[in-house]
Parts: sequence; C-alpha cells; structure tokens
Amino acid sequence: MIFILFYMSVSKRMYLTCTINAKMCNLKSILMKKILTLFSALALTGALFAGGLVTNTNQSALYTRLQNRNASTDIDAVYYNPAGLTKLGDGFHFSLNNQTIGQTRDIITTYSILNGTPKDYKGTVSAPIYPDVYAVFNKGKLSFSFGFCPVGGGGGATYKQGLPSLEMPIADLKSILTSMGLNTTEYSADLYFKGSSVYFGYQVNVAYEINDIWSIAAGVRLVTAKNTYKGSIENIMINPIYAGNPTGANMIPAPTFFTAIGQPTYAAKTSDRYADAEMTGKGFAPIISVNITPSEKLNFSIKYEFKTPLELKTTVNDNKSAGMFIQDSTAIADMPALLAVGINFRPINKLLLSGSFNYYFDKAVDYDGQSDVENVLIDKNFVEGGLGIEYGLTEKLRASAGWVATFTGVNDEYNSDMEYSTNTNSFGAGFGYRVTPKIDINLGGSYTFYKDGSEDYTSDIGLQANNVYKKKTWIIGVGVDLNF
Repeated sequence: MIFILFYMSVSKRMYLTCTINAKMCNLKSILMKKILTLFSALALTGALFAGGLVTNTNQSALYTRLQNRNASTDIDAVYYNPAGLTKLGDGFHFSLNNQTIGQTRDIITTYSILNGTPKDYKGTVSAPIYPDVYAVFNKGKLSFSFGFCPVGGGGGATYKQGLPSLEMPIADLKSILTSMGLNTTEYSADLYFKGSSVYFGYQVNVAYEINDIWSIAAGVRLVTAKNTYKGSIENIMINPIYAGNPTGANMIPAPTFFTAIGQPTYAAKTSDRYADAEMTGKGFAPIISVNITPSEKLNFSIKYEFKTPLELKTTVNDNKSAGMFIQDSTAIADMPALLAVGINFRPINKLLLSGSFNYYFDKAVDYDGQSDVENVLIDKNFVEGGLGIEYGLTEKLRASAGWVATFTGVNDEYNSDMEYSTNTNSFGAGFGYRVTPKIDINLGGSYTFYKDGSEDYTSDIGLQANNVYKKKTWIIGVGVDLNF
C-alpha cells in the first residue's frame, strides 16, 4: 500500500512521528469542541421562527395574517393578552390552529483549503405541524382560559453537508501534513447532523373585569423542553504522499495511515464519531397582564412574562457518542422575561389598525449555558415591533396584512456558523371568514427576510476566512374559532 512510502527509513518515520505529535495533538479536541458547541447552540436556542432569540410569538393563524396580536380581544388573547379575554362575552370559546413552517439556512465560507471555495452549506428546518389550542370560559366578570402552543423551537434542522466548523479541522489535515513535507492535496469525510427542538407551553389564566375600561389577569405557564441530536463524522480519508514520490497516492482512511506509522492515538482521533442523545427539562413562568379600553374604538394591552428557569438534563441513547454527551449532565436553557405592549384602533367598524411592541430581557439570561460563566454574548436586549391592518370586505369576509421588524442585541461572540441572530422584517397577509356567528375561519401566510450576517475569523492553524450567513422563513397558517 502507498502509505508504506512514509516509513521506508527510520529517520523518515521518526520525523513524521515527532512532527505529527506536535501538530496533530489537538485534532480530536478541536473536532469534539466544535460538535459540542453546535449541540449546545441548538440546545440553548429554541426559537426557529417569529419572536426573540428563544421565544416563538407566532401563536395563531390570526397572527400569521396580521403579524400584530398583542392587543387581541379574540380567543388568541389566551397567549397574547389574557386580560382582554373578558371582552369575548359569556360562554365557551375554543380555537384550533396549525401552522406549516419551513426555513432554509445558507452558510457561505471562504476558508481556502476546503473542498471547493467559496463553499455553501445548506440547512433545512421543517415543522409541518405547529399547533395552537385555546379554550376559554367566561361568566360575568370572570374569564378562565387554557392554552397550548410551542413557545420555543418547534422543528427539526438537518445539515446533510455538516457545517464549516465541523469540516475545517478535517481540511486542516492537508495543511498540517503538507507542512511535514507531504504533498497532501485531498481529503474527504461524511458529515451529517440532525437536531430537533421543541418547547411546549401549557398556560392557564384567570382574568377579571374591574369595569368597562379596566381588566386584569394572572396566569402561569409550564414549559416542557426537549432537544434531540443525531450526528456523525465518518470515513475521514486523506492522500498522504511523500514529497519525493512522483506517482501520487490514492485516498486512504486516515486511521489506517496513522496506525501504519505507529500512531494509534491519532488513528483514534480521526476515527468515526457518532452522537445520539436528548436533553429534557421543564420550568414555570408567572404571567400578568392588563387590558385598557378607554373607548369603543381604542384598546391597549400590557403583558409581562417572567423569566422561565429551565435546566436541561442529558440522556445518552447509545454507547458510541464517545464523550460528546455525558449521561445526566445538565445545561441552563432559560427563556427570558418578556414585556409586550399592544394597541388596537378601530376608526370605523370595517377597519382595524393594530400595533405591537415586544422587549425581551436577554441580558438577564445565561445564554452560555452555565450560571457561573459571565454572559458576554449579549450587548443589548432584543426588541421587535410592527403594524397591521384589517378591512372588512363584506359582512363575512375580512382581509388583513401586517409587518413586524426585529432588532437583535447579540454581539460577535454569539454569532457563528452554528447559531446566529440578525435583524429581520416579516410580512404577512390573509383572510378571515365568518361562516356563522359561532364559527370563524382564518387563513394566512407570512415570509421573513433576514439581514445577512457576516463573520471574519482565524482558524486553528492560522488561516483567515469569512462566513456569510443567510436565512429565510415561510409560514402558512389556518385556524378555526368556535363560540358557544
């Protein structure tokens, strides 16, 4: 075999052994660190769709078509404005919604020694079922309500080509071995990662109408979190050729090469790696809200959600994860407190104008996953705001459109090819149709534009490169509201 050329003499073998020992000692730790960082990023970042860094706010088909529901007095106020539920009137009210959501991510890197530069890594996120269920019972001045929705996550992400930071340490083998006097020109590896994240919220509220103007509400939300991870780095191949050999070399397994030159430790470091694990946890958050209706045409709302403390516990599902996951280890994945303000203005019966503003207290959350590490990832808190409009085309048919913009507060320490946050603009539109006085149907769609992110970095072997991050999200929502 061609790798015999590398140890035809004792001096050459000693040279290779010593040089490899000096320059390859961190290969395993680099690969493991990158994979762990990826898993940690996905574990700590629950939000794949509308909302803050880890919070989903797209919680009804009405939201999909209007984009602004903070001052809602319809049944989706169970989530957006619990105090406003007293406006629904006596009786039982029920709502069932589903959103079908897709997201694509592109990471374009200029790292020069990758196979093909610039190289585009594509990730896809899919959530065909994203349910929201609400139930309300009103009697006199009191309102009792229950809501179920994915307050974070809600989809599965697949990276069939891996990510730059996973492939880079393997590509670095070319540079490292070439610096030893080897004409190493190629490498290959099979990289794969699939992760899913969903934070289900179970919320109960009690609202009380003080008078025609003021209503108040208090509630609590139980959040159950589950993140799953499956991934692998397999079949790392190289073509190590001694500089004086004119015949070239075929691709051979990297572990085979290192075993042949008497380096079993490094053979293990380039061997196949797998991950199959999940992290789960639960936490509670109190919620308070106030609804103010100074006139029939105007409605204001204020809601405050306290921080949801979450600690995720790890379960390893196989015996091949090689230390990437530690059984029963824990990581902090708190959801930040949220201040939400809304306004609805109806100048005429057919026309509704809505505005919303959300402020996420991200700086008070340990996004690094550990309470004893200072949070250096966030410079300022995440904010979002928007406007929506609805117009009654007929007595039964209503058309709406809306826009919402987000402004992230993360810094360069947060952004990487594993997770990044940029400013966005979302646009939604759709229709509502009143089938009968007791049945409403809502249909909407939305599209989110993300500002491109960019990162300049230096690799572990000193090479300069740039990553460009692109993302887009689309949503189709449908809902049925029933009033008895």
